[in-house]
Amino acid sequence: MLQSYFRQLGLFACAVGVIGLSAFASQHVWRENGLRSLQAANEPRLQLIANAIYAEIGRQDHLPVVLSLDSDVQAALAAADDPSRRSLLVDRLNRKLERLSREANTRAMFVISPHGIVIASDDWQTPDTLVGANLADRPYFIQAVAAATGESSFLGIEPSTNRVRYYLAQAIRDTALLGVAVVRIEFDTLEAAWERAGEHVMVTDSDGVVFLSSDPAYRYRGFGGFESPMRLVRSSTDRYLGAPVEDVEGQILQRRGPDLVIKISSPAAGTYLSQTNMLPEYGWTIHRLTELSTVDEDQRDGAIIGGSLSALIIILVLYVVQRHQAFLAASRSGVELQRQVAERTHELSDTNASLQTEIEERRRTEARLRATQNELVQAGKLAALGQMSAAIAHEINQPLAAIRTFMASTKIFAQRGEVAQVARNLDLITDLAERMASITGHLKTFARKSEPGHPEPVAVDRAIERTLVLMAGQIRTAGVRIETDITPGLLVTGQAVQLEQVILNLIGNALDAVAGRDQPWIRIRARAAADTVSIAVADNGHGISAAEIDRIFDPFFTTKPLGKGLGLGLSISYGIVQDFGGQIHANNHPEGGAELTVELPRHRRETAPVEKAIHA
Repeated sequence: MLQSYFRQLGLFACAVGVIGLSAFASQHVWRENGLRSLQAANEPRLQLIANAIYAEIGRQDHLPVVLSLDSDVQAALAAADDPSRRSLLVDRLNRKLERLSREANTRAMFVISPHGIVIASDDWQTPDTLVGANLADRPYFIQAVAAATGESSFLGIEPSTNRVRYYLAQAIRDTALLGVAVVRIEFDTLEAAWERAGEHVMVTDSDGVVFLSSDPAYRYRGFGGFESPMRLVRSSTDRYLGAPVEDVEGQILQRRGPDLVIKISSPAAGTYLSQTNMLPEYGWTIHRLTELSTVDEDQRDGAIIGGSLSALIIILVLYVVQRHQAFLAASRSGVELQRQVAERTHELSDTNASLQTEIEERRRTEARLRATQNELVQAGKLAALGQMSAAIAHEINQPLAAIRTFMASTKIFAQRGEVAQVARNLDLITDLAERMASITGHLKTFARKSEPGHPEPVAVDRAIERTLVLMAGQIRTAGVRIETDITPGLLVTGQAVQLEQVILNLIGNALDAVAGRDQPWIRIRARAAADTVSIAVADNGHGISAAEIDRIFDPFFTTKPLGKGLGLGLSISYGIVQDFGGQIHANNHPEGGAELTVELPRHRRETAPVEKAIHA
């Protein structure tokens, strides 16, 4: 007895270990797939961000050169010794710069004398104009005067606004230095667009300091430590007017080629996928952070699926072992019964005196037979439990996927303040929860012959509509065109939830059938006859082979690849339709594709006029 107990305990521990190992391996695979998908999806977006920065700079980088060659600019700078003439030239230059800035949509455009004084600017009419300001100490002016080519650029904080600006300067020379033409580029529009789009985008300078960010909390913080420890040592150029530059706190959790999985503790705690794109022309680096909530959900789902599949396999193995043991027990009992009967018969032929003993022996043998029969009944119960477990895994999958989709859209609608849409999604989620609660009844109908719930009139058009709403996300993702030809007002006798389940299974199989087709479509038709209502779901998929068309309603029969289905959807639908007193059958179209038709008894009190509606 003790040995048997330890043996069972060991088997249980092994089963738990296998389930845990399967869940761990599955969640790892799902997480890796999720991360790879996220990396691939984010790369085009990262390139778009880089293109936007290139476009913003490229739209204006030629303007300093154009100004340096402009005759009005050179004339105003050359007239330094003639105040009256210079005043007229500067006034005309101010107006010209104002018009050029407006036409080129430039943030600032101004001309500096050789002594660093701004003589003309596009903002000459504003109270805080740059005209007259002394910019001799600004790095872009100093670099332009000192450079052999006369060109310079500088990234730093604008003192008047405390915002990061990018300056492009061009020295203006004749025989000597006449002045410097400067164009100021701002990125406020890009930052606002990133923030509105919910992006986590940062751009760092050559020292790894964030100067552009969709989240102001990251601005002027060091992010270079996530690229290379050498980026923590910064140049002596005071771009940020002495503002303390604190490094973003966090750690690298995983390196995935050029991308990183990082955990940030300050200023915005969270775990992110960090992807970068270099802008070597400027020495800048674009960082895009993506939250890993969807990857974590994939990892959790992978663990659940892996553990569930291994548990189902173990249950199936235990069921087979139990059946085998029951068969051996029955065989041994049969052999023993034959031996005992032979012995009793031999004894009866020898003497009638042992008749009473023989009768008692037969009674004991019958008791053993009844015990064996009870064991076989218990094995049958285990078989039913295995079927129900497999059905639960199949049936609950679609409502759970729909609930996740509606929850994600509800969050978006809630953020937008669309209360009506939020309420509608919550109603749909409640209906899905009720649908999952009714799945047990579906399984009872499938596993054994039992009486369904109280029949009621069911509106066919409403059942189809609710099912299409449930599968709207899958239909959009698959790019399938839905055509409906439904006579309004049709009623059948049955249960609404079960009818919707049948329609959902038919549409789900049709979606799988048209996968990979050019211009896939699914046609749903509902028509009425005198005593019946027919609901047909057709597609332009690959159809059903002649060898399989008679088996598609068998339990666990499926033509889908391994892991795509358990082969229970049509079998359960067949049981539901039978309980409604109807029929279901399948056929192929000559032009290709399959059509499954459900025929149900028409509700007697239904008198709605027959109309035809086709929706694409």
